[in-house]
Amino acid sequence: MFSSRKIWLIIKREYLTRVRKKTFLLTTLLIPFGFALLFLTPIAIQLLQSPSQKKVAVIDQTDAIYPRLVAIDSTRYFNYSNQPEDQVRKMVGDEKLDGYLFISDSMITGSRQPVFYSSGKGGLGFVSDIKDDVRKAIQNERIDRAEVSEEIRSIFENPPQLTTRTITKEGKAEEAHTEFLFIFGFIIAMVIYFAMFIYGAIIMRSVIEEKTNRIIEVITSSVKPIELMLGKVLGVGALGLTQFAIWIVMAVGLLSFLTPLLTFILGPETLQSMASAQAGASGGEMPFSIPEIDPFIWVYMIIYFLLGYLIYSGLFTAVGSAVDSESETQYLIMPITIPIVVAILLMPEVANSPDSTLAVVSSLIPLFTPILMVGRLPITDVPFWQVGLSFVLMTATFIGIMALSAKIYRVGILMYGKKASFKEIMKWIKA
Repeated sequence: MFSSRKIWLIIKREYLTRVRKKTFLLTTLLIPFGFALLFLTPIAIQLLQSPSQKKVAVIDQTDAIYPRLVAIDSTRYFNYSNQPEDQVRKMVGDEKLDGYLFISDSMITGSRQPVFYSSGKGGLGFVSDIKDDVRKAIQNERIDRAEVSEEIRSIFENPPQLTTRTITKEGKAEEAHTEFLFIFGFIIAMVIYFAMFIYGAIIMRSVIEEKTNRIIEVITSSVKPIELMLGKVLGVGALGLTQFAIWIVMAVGLLSFLTPLLTFILGPETLQSMASAQAGASGGEMPFSIPEIDPFIWVYMIIYFLLGYLIYSGLFTAVGSAVDSESETQYLIMPITIPIVVAILLMPEVANSPDSTLAVVSSLIPLFTPILMVGRLPITDVPFWQVGLSFVLMTATFIGIMALSAKIYRVGILMYGKKASFKEIMKWIKA
């Protein structure tokens, strides 16, 4: 029989010892900050960087395309039609020019393609801008030569924009936020991915440390190995739940204030230009908005983290008890990390088609569920039977893994000086 009092004392010790450390406070604050930097830095760079001025010469034998290019960007395009092409080419080689365009009448009619020569240092964005400008200029010239009506011209100049809406269970149409929800699902999946590794490693190191310092012999004289194992797993799990609760509060607060904060920092005009293609955005509306997150997603996130942690913590604890130093864990920990890595590799495909057979089946595999199911939940309406079945399968897996890990832990923590192999561990399980 287990002693609930002893298990509770171990839980309390494991929790309080770690929650009072400065490292707990630092990781609680820095991990969300790190994820925010990871996703916001590219946006900030794009918004704040000053555009570099590139000088492009235009050799236009038609005298029709250059004026159109200047109308698009007068600071980039310059007329070099009266100079020999060899001389212009040399100027590009000497980096006096960033590139040059050669345009003939056959390129407007479509029998040949326009050619852009560059020094190769402009970057992908620079070349992409050149392609867009030339495409637009030649298209407008073709329209003028075809002498089409204003109605046809308007059709070309104003292509239709697709607006997406989702239908709620009440039949109400709401704006779809597919890209944001995909990013959100990917973020929480990655948070759980890192959390399972971090907290699993904490337990593993704790077991190795107590075993190496022979503290374990003193502890096991007063508590059963299984009581010690459960106390450690649940104590560190409580620490993880505390950290997750703080992260969720921080995330909810950030999402609530992100729109007004961005409006204050960047100004409504900047955000309006960023959202100009968004249907329904007008001068009197907020040009940038964050969709509401279903509260159940936060609840599911905690439950899946807890169940995933319990499954993997049992495995990490077993590994820690089977070795004498952290350097010996590498070959034993590989089978544990493979399912987590496979789940991350499946994540893009699951997010791309969240209701496919692959997505449904893989998200119900207990070792994949903590990552893949939380990735599906924000994107699609996952049936409750799938959520319930995943809970049942993960709980059964946790019980089975804890039973096997307890056998390994009971023998391993009192063995020293012998490197445990997979064959040896199988003997401990069968004993």
